[in-house]
Amino acid sequence: MEFVQQMAMAMKDALGAPLAVLLLSLIPVAEARFAIPFGMSMGLSPLEAFGWAFLGSSLIAPVLLIVFIPIINALSKTKVFSKLGKFIYDKFEKKSRSLKVEQEQTPQGKHNLLTKSDLKKMGGVAAFVAVPLPLTGVWTGSAVASIVKIGFVKSLIGIIFGNAVACGIITLISFLFADYVDQITLAFFIIALSVIALIIIKFILYKPKTDETVEPIDDKSDGEVK
Repeated sequence: MEFVQQMAMAMKDALGAPLAVLLLSLIPVAEARFAIPFGMSMGLSPLEAFGWAFLGSSLIAPVLLIVFIPIINALSKTKVFSKLGKFIYDKFEKKSRSLKVEQEQTPQGKHNLLTKSDLKKMGGVAAFVAVPLPLTGVWTGSAVASIVKIGFVKSLIGIIFGNAVACGIITLISFLFADYVDQITLAFFIIALSVIALIIIKFILYKPKTDETVEPIDDKSDGEVK
């Protein structure tokens, strides 16, 4: 694919392949799913592409866990960006419903560091992020984890584990079909653009239902919300 090769060489010359992959993996929708095969198109080995993409896509997770809810609430309270804030929250809230379970009752004076409910949510977040498709990556997984409120550290563990699995799957596919890595890169690029276009259309048609806001993650006691 001449287009992919030209784009890969241009980014490689401008930034260097490792930095280009790391930066691409930070971008929502694309993330490591696009960065890994693109890195191989730039001449990186599968292991190198995996390492830089995993590093970049993982670095953004703690930041997102901290800022997602406050930013959404701030946007929702403004006149200009109120619709955008509510649209983003509603979209991720729907994705989080499959991870919600009943909160366990802990006897007074006793605190469980890791409950069955937490484990189920952590596993759900990890499985969600592990699916190597657009809108199931670190960005969405961090938003979902923030909404289900399992705490910062527990959320981060689930996200990092799921991201490692997703990166491994994409790397394996790119390795097994190395002769078609340019086509794989182009396919992920087209899918990402299609997803972005669909999101824009949904946003235009979206009608906010409520003025509800949500509480940010409490970092005390491993981020548990009291």
